[in-house]
Amino acid sequence: MLLAVTPAATSSGRRHIRLVFALVIASILGTFAVYTALVSDTTHLIGVAQAAAGDKAGENVKLTGKVLAFSGDASTDAGMKITLADYTSKQTIPVVYHGSVPDAFKTGRQIVVDGRAASGVFQAKTDSLVTKCPSKYTPGDAASAQS
Repeated sequence: MLLAVTPAATSSGRRHIRLVFALVIASILGTFAVYTALVSDTTHLIGVAQAAAGDKAGENVKLTGKVLAFSGDASTDAGMKITLADYTSKQTIPVVYHGSVPDAFKTGRQIVVDGRAASGVFQAKTDSLVTKCPSKYTPGDAASAQS
């Protein structure tokens, strides 16, 4: 004689509890993602004139400017000394940088570094130096890109 084996019936109550639990976890994760996106710490981008004037002194900022001169080695304890000029005014600020230097870095290039200004010197964070590609920021390219 053969006995028919039937699977044990799962209660709809258990499935309901699992569904509610999964929805609660998903909503908590979604809320956390939205919160971190909206309330996360933002870093301000400032120019050399603002940094030289003491705006945002002691705060973590991104500093942008044009390289006038540089000396030293970024891989040593003393670091590389960069003289950074404002785009519109003639103000400059000294920057001390440690870390890797992009291949495109040279005098006359526009750069962005992260760090903070203290006592008239901008202390850049290690490995935060980024060069701007000059071909992407010339007015002629913007006009041709729109056509």
